[in-house]
Amino acid sequence: MSEPRHATVVTNTCVTPEHESEFAAWQAEMSRIVATFPGFVSGEVIPPFPPAQVDWVIVQRFETQEQLRAWLESSQRAQMLERIQPVLVGDDAINVFMGSSGPGPRAETTAVIMTKVAPDAEDAFLAWHKRMDAAQSRFPGYLGCEVQPPLEGFQDDFVTMLKFDSPEHLNAWLTSPEREALIRESQGFVEKSIIREARNGFGNWFAFGAQRQGMAPAWKNNYIVLLGLYPIVMLEILFLNPFLAWMPLPISNFIGNIISVGVLGWPVIWLLSRWFGWWLTPSDTPTPRRDVGGVILVLALIAILGLVFYFIGFPIAPVKSI
Repeated sequence: MSEPRHATVVTNTCVTPEHESEFAAWQAEMSRIVATFPGFVSGEVIPPFPPAQVDWVIVQRFETQEQLRAWLESSQRAQMLERIQPVLVGDDAINVFMGSSGPGPRAETTAVIMTKVAPDAEDAFLAWHKRMDAAQSRFPGYLGCEVQPPLEGFQDDFVTMLKFDSPEHLNAWLTSPEREALIRESQGFVEKSIIREARNGFGNWFAFGAQRQGMAPAWKNNYIVLLGLYPIVMLEILFLNPFLAWMPLPISNFIGNIISVGVLGWPVIWLLSRWFGWWLTPSDTPTPRRDVGGVILVLALIAILGLVFYFIGFPIAPVKSI
């Protein structure tokens, strides 16, 4: 039986530096909203990683193209975008992919290439792209690429996901004389081409013509979120809340939530995902023993943190009502 062809939208957006925390909190709220839509499978937010990746990259996957369209055209999404627009720089790059998934290795770096092809020149572009792919496949670190033709109602351009195992290997190909020669060949039928890089590589989202590793199950992600969120909340209770005690509770709580969500999204979850990669997305077949061991380790770390916070917070006298 063939695998389902999920619909994935990749959004690149640039944020003014002084509003990074505000955008992180907004994106956390956006992630909660999209998760309630029918057909939502999973999502990932990749913060900027200068100098190669200057954008925030947001990846969202749905079961069908129709369900993705319902999200993209929803009033909830439109209202959220209108709210955050003042802190954005330039226009978002929004690209939609239709494709299946399968097991295999993760990538470290992906280039998203948006190509505007001249009218009636699609066949010439596809023939040229085959030569391009044959050339880039001979370069060290090449892991594959996936080309999405224009999708009516979504995007007018061809979008290519080019995957290498490191930023250095990707840059070596992008700046190579071989690629420059092929780019010159395409000038007759390519009107415009834009390249954006993402450090993460979308390893859990696209097959790229090669096998890749499966995504971590939701229950494991929940444990990682719990491990990351618990110390953040406890630190706020012990050290931040006393400074905000003069504020009305809804306002002080809202400020705490903004900080919690921002710090959790970056860098806490990013770090924990790397440290627990052996458990979240193992390179070999997952085993019950490893799954249980990971749960025990997470709970043990939370228990240790609880003891630490107990002894730190014990001398602090509770607030008494008058």
